[in-house]
Amino acid sequence: MLVQTSGSKVNMLAEDDFGIVYLIENAQQFWSELDDVLRVPSDGSATLSMLDTALRRFVSLCASYHEQFLQSPMQLEHACSLLLDSELFAFHSERMCELAIQDVESKTDPHSQLILYNILLFHGRRQSNFIRSHKHWQPLIPLLMDHVLVEINTDTEDVYLGAPSISSGSGSRSSIVVGHIPIEAKLKSLGVRLLYEVCRVQKMSLQDLGAFNDQFIDSLFELVEQTRFMPDETLNYSVIKLIVALNEQFMVACLSNNQQPGAKEPELQNRVLAVLMSRLGSSKTFGENMIFMLNRASRSAEDLCMQLLVLKLLYILFTNKATSEYFYTNDLCVLVDVFLRELVDLDEESESLRHTYLRVLHPLLTKTQMRNVSYKRPQIVLALESLIQNGNIRDINPTTKRLVERCLGGEWCVQLRKTTHDKEALKRQGDFRYSSPSHDIIASTTQDTVSTRAPTSPDVEHDSASKALSLKPKVLKHSRSVESIHTPTSPRLIPRSTTDTFMRSSTDSTTSLTAAITPAPRRREKASSVDDVTATLHPEKVALMQHPRPPPSPSSLSLPPTTSVNHKVRRPAPAPPKRRKPPPVPVGTTNGGATITAIATSASTPSLGQLGKSSKVACRQL
Repeated sequence: MLVQTSGSKVNMLAEDDFGIVYLIENAQQFWSELDDVLRVPSDGSATLSMLDTALRRFVSLCASYHEQFLQSPMQLEHACSLLLDSELFAFHSERMCELAIQDVESKTDPHSQLILYNILLFHGRRQSNFIRSHKHWQPLIPLLMDHVLVEINTDTEDVYLGAPSISSGSGSRSSIVVGHIPIEAKLKSLGVRLLYEVCRVQKMSLQDLGAFNDQFIDSLFELVEQTRFMPDETLNYSVIKLIVALNEQFMVACLSNNQQPGAKEPELQNRVLAVLMSRLGSSKTFGENMIFMLNRASRSAEDLCMQLLVLKLLYILFTNKATSEYFYTNDLCVLVDVFLRELVDLDEESESLRHTYLRVLHPLLTKTQMRNVSYKRPQIVLALESLIQNGNIRDINPTTKRLVERCLGGEWCVQLRKTTHDKEALKRQGDFRYSSPSHDIIASTTQDTVSTRAPTSPDVEHDSASKALSLKPKVLKHSRSVESIHTPTSPRLIPRSTTDTFMRSSTDSTTSLTAAITPAPRRREKASSVDDVTATLHPEKVALMQHPRPPPSPSSLSLPPTTSVNHKVRRPAPAPPKRRKPPPVPVGTTNGGATITAIATSASTPSLGQLGKSSKVACRQL
C-alpha cells in the first residue's frame, strides 16, 4: 500500500490480489467502494467465478484499510453485515463459506485472516447450523488455538478492547479503542470467541477433544490471571467462558464414554478439572470472576447459556472433595445472594435454569464452608418454600418440588425449620390462651386476690360475681354495712338515749363472722345518723344483719359463682332518706323572761350576725 500526500489530503493507494489499485481519500470513499464491489449484475449474467472474485475483492479491500476505517468493532461488524446482506450470501451462502474456509487455511496474511474469521463468526451467529457443522470447523480449531497461544506483551495488549459491541452481554464496560492495536492481539481475542462459540453448540467426542491438551488448558487459566488488571474485562470473560464451555464438553463426553467397560472415572477424564486441581492456589481470579459474571448476567440468550455452563462447573467443584473449598467464604456468601435472587426472579420460561440453580444449591450449603456459616439461612428457607406453596391455585413442577425438598432436607435446614415451627406453635398457643375467656376468669380469681379481699355483704357478693367476668380483676370496695360490724375487742359505745338504744342493732350475732374474716377492721368512734335512718325506714335490713350468712368456704372463693349470676337480679338502690326538720334554736329572752326562738334555717348552728339580727327583730315586735 502506497501513501501519497497532496496538500492537506492523504491519498492511500492499495493493490489487491487482482492487480487493482484503490485510491481512498476518506471513509466515504471506502464505504462507497465496498458497495461497488458487492454489486452483482442483476440481469442474471453473473457466473460462479464472478461471485468468488467479488468475495475475495471484498476481503482484500477490508484487509487493506481495516486499520484506518474499521478500527472499532462496530465498524467491522457493519462491514461484515454488508457482505452477509448482499446477494453473495443471500443465494450462495454455502459456497461463500467454503471459499472463506479455504482462504483461511491457505493464506498466511493475518489481516486477511482477521476479516475472514469475522465473516465466519457473524455468519455463524445468524445461522447456528453453520457453527454446529463438524466438517467446517474441525480443520479450523488447531489454527484458532495457535492464535490463542501467541504470546503478546501485556502492556501492548492492554489497549485492545475486543468487545463485539458497545455493551457486551456480560455487562462489561464500553469498548473504546486506544492507540494502535497489534494484529496478533486482535486475532487472539477473536480466536477465543470463535472457540467458545464452537464448544458451546457442538457435541464433541473424546477424540475430538484430544486437540485441547493440558498445556492449552493451563495456558487459558494463566491467561485469566494475566488479564485480571486490564481496564476492559472482555478478553478475561471470554477466556472464562471458553473454559466453562470446554468443561461442558468433557462432562458430556465422559458420560458417554463411561458406558463402555474399563472406562476411567469422569473426574480423571475431565482435563479442565484436572488442570484446575493442579493449580488451585494460583487460579483465584478464575473463581472470583466466574462468580462476578454470574452476578452480572442479564436475561439475554447468551447470558442464560453462560449461566448454565458456569453452574455446571460449580457443581463439579462443590461435589469434588479436593475442590469443595476452592472459593473464599466471602465469595460463597455473594454466591448465596445470587442464588436467592435468581430462584425468585426467574420466570417460568427459565424453569430448566432454576432447576440447575437448585441442583447446585444443595452441595453449596452442605459440602463447602457454608455448612458451618449461618448466612441468610432463614431467607433461603423462605425462598425455597415459596417455590412449592399455593399448589391448590397453581401448577408446581414435580422436578422443582423434588429439588426443593432435597434442599430443605439438608442437615443445616432440618434443625432450623424445627426451631421455627416450634416458635410458631408456641406463638399460636399463646394467641389462643390470650383470647380465651376462661384464661381471663382464672387470672382474675387467683388465691392472692381472694386472700386480700374484704368481707362483703350479700349485695357486694352479687357484684363480685358479675365483675369477675371482666378482663381485668378489680378491687371491690367495702360496704357500709360491713363497716358497721365491730370486733369483740372494740369498745362498746354507750347510747345517748333510749331511742338510740332501740334503733341500734346488736352485734352479738356477728361475732363469729368478724372473727373469721378481718382481724382489725376500721373502728367507728361515732355512730352515724344514716344508720339510724336506715333502721327506721328499712327494718328488713336490720333483721338481715341480725341473722347474717355463714362465712364462705375456701372452695367457694376459688371461682366466682357463675351460676348465680345468670339468675339473680340486682335490687335497685334505696331512695335517699328525707332530711329531718331541725329543732328551733333559742336566740334570746325578753325583759319579761320569755324565750325568743328564730325561724328554722338550713344552718345547724346560727352565726353571731344572725343572732344579732334576730334579736333586733324580736325587740321591734315587742
